Amino acid sequence: MTDMARLLLETDRLNPVPVRLHETAGRPSAVLVGLMQRRDGWHVIMTERAHHLAHHAGQIAFPGGKVDAADPDLVATALREADEEVSLPRSHVEILGGLDTVKSPVGFVVQPVVGLVDADVTLCAAPDEVAQVLVLPLAPLIDPQRHVRQSYIREGQRREVWVIEDNQYNIWGLSASILVDLGKRMSRTAGTGSRRD
Repeated sequence: MTDMARLLLETDRLNPVPVRLHETAGRPSAVLVGLMQRRDGWHVIMTERAHHLAHHAGQIAFPGGKVDAADPDLVATALREADEEVSLPRSHVEILGGLDTVKSPVGFVVQPVVGLVDADVTLCAAPDEVAQVLVLPLAPLIDPQRHVRQSYIREGQRREVWVIEDNQYNIWGLSASILVDLGKRMSRTAGTGSRRD
């Protein structure tokens, strides 16, 4: 077990992953927050969604999707979707726990599932869902100095979202919220930084 996994588990910074989400809250979904250690540090697996999709086309996202009736639990949903979208075998993922659920404006309620991914795994994008697989350095994405709140108007209502300032990719909305949550937990685990809501 890696130092990061030990810290997150021993300091109880991750939530237990529930078996199910209440459908009254929205359409249940799960994503995999896959953490991978490479020689130059920790990375996180994300995707650029295919540009022809009906929802969130072209956005930077975590592998994941809606719960299927055959999924025994939310961990299974996250692992199945990661396998389908980026060819990540379940046997190459060690599940650590969960983050807080997030809800999308179009009605999805999403359970982030955090897992450690073997560094030597080969990932491949499923072209019907994913434009490209991204394995991004984690530290800049969880740096609170890069986390900003922005507002926009949708259907006459003002909404606020997290945005991560990045020179290469536009990461915002649910994906940014998940990274902000992870960053807060890791900052508290390491004993550095202050909690920002």
